[in-house]
Amino acid sequence: YTLDNDLLTTEQRQFYEDNGYLLIKKLVSDEDIERFRKEFVRICKREVNPPGAMIMKDESLRSQFGQSEKVVNKVQDFQEDEELFRYCTLPEV
Repeated sequence: YTLDNDLLTTEQRQFYEDNGYLLIKKLVSDEDIERFRKEFVRICKREVNPPGAMIMKDESLRSQFGQSEKVVNKVQDFQEDEELFRYCTLPEV
Protein backbone atom coordinates (compact mmCIF):
# COMPACT_ATOMS: atom_id res chain seq x y z
CA TYR A 1 0.00 0.00 0.00
CA THR A 2 1.17 3.47 -0.74
CA LEU A 3 1.76 6.15 1.85
CA ASP A 4 -0.24 9.36 1.92
CA ASN A 5 2.24 12.00 0.72
CA ASP A 6 2.67 14.59 -2.01
CA LEU A 7 4.75 12.42 -4.37
CA LEU A 8 1.83 10.73 -6.15
CA THR A 9 -1.65 11.92 -6.96
CA THR A 10 -4.62 10.12 -5.47
CA GLU A 11 -5.32 8.63 -8.91
CA GLN A 12 -1.75 7.36 -9.26
CA ARG A 13 -1.85 5.77 -5.81
CA GLN A 14 -5.17 4.09 -6.55
CA PHE A 15 -3.93 2.78 -9.91
CA TYR A 16 -0.85 1.32 -8.20
CA GLU A 17 -2.91 -0.30 -5.46
CA ASP A 18 -5.32 -1.77 -8.02
CA ASN A 19 -2.73 -2.95 -10.57
CA GLY A 20 0.58 -3.35 -8.74
CA TYR A 21 2.53 -1.03 -11.01
CA LEU A 22 2.58 2.59 -12.08
CA LEU A 23 3.93 4.07 -15.30
CA ILE A 24 5.40 7.55 -14.97
CA LYS A 25 6.50 8.75 -18.37
CA LYS A 26 9.83 10.57 -18.70
CA LEU A 27 10.82 9.74 -15.10
CA VAL A 28 14.09 8.27 -16.36
CA SER A 29 16.11 9.93 -19.12
CA ASP A 30 15.95 8.59 -22.67
CA GLU A 31 19.72 8.03 -22.53
CA ASP A 32 19.42 5.82 -19.44
CA ILE A 33 16.46 3.91 -20.87
CA GLU A 34 18.50 3.17 -24.00
CA ARG A 35 21.45 1.95 -21.91
CA PHE A 36 19.14 -0.32 -19.86
CA ARG A 37 17.49 -1.62 -23.04
CA LYS A 38 20.87 -2.46 -24.58
CA GLU A 39 21.97 -4.31 -21.45
CA PHE A 40 18.65 -6.19 -21.35
CA VAL A 41 19.22 -7.32 -24.95
CA ARG A 42 22.80 -8.36 -24.11
CA ILE A 43 21.48 -10.51 -21.26
CA CYS A 44 18.75 -12.00 -23.48
CA LYS A 45 21.36 -12.89 -26.11
CA ARG A 46 23.56 -14.29 -23.33
CA GLU A 47 26.41 -11.97 -24.30
CA VAL A 48 26.64 -11.36 -20.55
CA ASN A 49 25.50 -13.79 -17.88
CA PRO A 50 24.99 -12.16 -14.47
CA PRO A 51 25.36 -14.77 -11.68
CA GLY A 52 21.95 -16.00 -10.54
CA ALA A 53 19.96 -14.17 -13.23
CA MET A 54 17.03 -16.08 -14.69
CA ILE A 55 15.52 -15.26 -18.08
CA MET A 56 11.77 -15.89 -18.26
CA LYS A 57 10.29 -16.38 -21.74
CA ASP A 58 6.79 -16.47 -23.14
CA GLU A 59 7.06 -19.56 -25.32
CA SER A 60 3.83 -18.70 -27.13
CA LEU A 61 5.71 -15.82 -28.82
CA ARG A 62 8.54 -18.00 -30.13
CA SER A 63 6.80 -18.77 -33.45
CA GLN A 64 6.39 -15.04 -34.06
CA PHE A 65 9.75 -13.71 -32.79
CA GLY A 66 12.07 -16.73 -32.72
CA GLN A 67 14.84 -16.47 -30.13
CA SER A 68 14.85 -12.65 -29.95
CA GLU A 69 14.52 -10.60 -26.78
CA LYS A 70 10.86 -10.03 -27.71
CA VAL A 71 9.94 -13.41 -26.22
CA VAL A 72 11.51 -12.48 -22.85
CA ASN A 73 8.97 -11.13 -20.41
CA LYS A 74 11.18 -10.96 -17.33
CA VAL A 75 14.78 -11.08 -16.16
CA GLN A 76 14.73 -12.17 -12.55
CA ASP A 77 17.53 -11.72 -10.00
CA PHE A 78 19.55 -9.31 -12.12
CA GLN A 79 21.18 -7.53 -9.16
CA GLU A 80 24.63 -8.82 -10.11
CA ASP A 81 24.44 -6.96 -13.43
CA GLU A 82 25.91 -3.56 -12.59
CA GLU A 83 24.23 -1.68 -15.46
CA LEU A 84 20.70 -3.04 -14.95
CA PHE A 85 20.93 -2.75 -11.18
CA ARG A 86 21.88 0.91 -11.59
CA TYR A 87 18.22 1.47 -12.50
CA CYS A 88 17.25 0.47 -8.94
CA THR A 89 19.57 3.09 -7.49
CA LEU A 90 18.40 6.05 -9.56
CA PRO A 91 17.16 8.85 -7.28
CA GLU A 92 14.14 9.31 -9.58
CA VAL A 93 13.07 5.71 -8.99
